[in-house]
Amino acid sequence: MPDSINNALIATLIDYTEAGTDEPWLYGINSENISGVLHSFGEARTDRLSRGFHKKNLPELPETSDLSRKNRSIGDVISKAKEFANNALDIKSLEQSIQDFSGFYALKGSIGMVLASGKANASVMVISEPPGRAEELESVPYAGEAGVLFRKIFSAVGLSIGGTKRAGIYVVPSIPFRLVKSSNRELSDLDLIKPFVKRHIELLAPKYIVLVGRIPIDILDLSEQFNGQAESEKIGSYNGTPVIEIEGINLMIKSPERKRKTWNNLKLLRKLMEKERESS
Repeated sequence: MPDSINNALIATLIDYTEAGTDEPWLYGINSENISGVLHSFGEARTDRLSRGFHKKNLPELPETSDLSRKNRSIGDVISKAKEFANNALDIKSLEQSIQDFSGFYALKGSIGMVLASGKANASVMVISEPPGRAEELESVPYAGEAGVLFRKIFSAVGLSIGGTKRAGIYVVPSIPFRLVKSSNRELSDLDLIKPFVKRHIELLAPKYIVLVGRIPIDILDLSEQFNGQAESEKIGSYNGTPVIEIEGINLMIKSPERKRKTWNNLKLLRKLMEKERESS
């Protein structure tokens, strides 16, 4: 194999693994054992790694994005994300702004964005976990067994994605593409998505917010209100809007005992909604 191709292959594999790409065949690969991986394909040149070859030794390509994290401070990139989000005047333009913003690390390798589901006039906004590969392929917040459980737990309290205003939920992924680890640990896509999620809430103006898992809690900076303890029946607040949390969907599939907290909190949501109906 020509040296240039060999070098590019090594660098690409290391790029994927250090980015945290979720592929089983990449697990455990690093710059120390990459030569063994290549050898299994009959293409390795172990002497290249012994001389310290690494992706950072490759010639730098010219930057094509004006949001290059290398050439801009973290503050500049975050400010640009806020500008993109705040310039959106409706949900459609907000979703377009996410696609147009070039600072997201994972979006470049995404199969496709998972956009909001449900009617915009629903009283309950559900901020879900980032999608996985199956969700990206089907463009739904939860697919397969996770999708079945998601629909089931909300149906138990009379709510659904296709429901009427009072019985409907509007589901927004906390980040609309599959999350991977960035090699830039000082700035992640979770930092950059914050202004877009917060703007989404402003535009939708829901009466209630349900957060699924820990990621939406961190995005909305509500960690002090929801500190990860196992207690149930806790109502938080985001800019005056009642907020409850439920366990992550896949976590409940793996550990069914965690459904108890979710059920208790959804019953609390139902009580809040019933109280509002009685007073209206």
